[in-house]
Amino acid sequence: MGWQNIVAERGGVDPELDLFDPMPLRDFIQASLFPHKMGASLLALLGAVAMALAAIGLYSVMAYSISQRTHEIGVRIALGARPADVRRMMVRQGMEMAGLGLAVGVVVALAATRAATGLLVKVSPTDPAVFAAATLFLATVALVASYVPALKATRIDPNQALREQ
Repeated sequence: MGWQNIVAERGGVDPELDLFDPMPLRDFIQASLFPHKMGASLLALLGAVAMALAAIGLYSVMAYSISQRTHEIGVRIALGARPADVRRMMVRQGMEMAGLGLAVGVVVALAATRAATGLLVKVSPTDPAVFAAATLFLATVALVASYVPALKATRIDPNQALREQ
C-alpha cells in the first residue's frame, strides 16, 4: 500500500485525524541526518584540500632546496661522481629531511587528536589507517619531490652548472 493510499484511507478511519507529510521512516531518518552528512562531506573536502596544499608545499620546498644545489651537483659530477650516485645522495638527504618532518607531524597530530575526540562519533581519532595513508602519501610526494629535481640537475652539463653560480 503506497503513501498516497494511506493518506486517502485516513479519512475512512478518522476524518479529524491530522497527518502532516507522511513519509517512510527511512526517509525521515535520512532527512534528519542530512546536516551531519553535509558537515562530514565538507570536512572531507577541506581535508583533501589541506592534503593537496601540503603536497604542493612539500614538493615546492624540496624542489627549491635541490635546485639551489645545482652548483654543488655540477662540482661533484665534474670531479667524477656518477650522476646516479649524486641522485641517490640527493634523494636520501631529501627523504631524511622529510622523514624527520613526518615523524614530528605524526606526534603533533596525535597530540592534537585529544581536542577532536569529543567531535567524533564511531570514529577513532587515532585511526592507524588514516595516519598511515597520510604519512605514505606525503612520503611519496617527498620521494618524487627529491628525485625529479635531482634527475634534472644531474642531466645538465657540469660546465654549465659551474657557470650558473
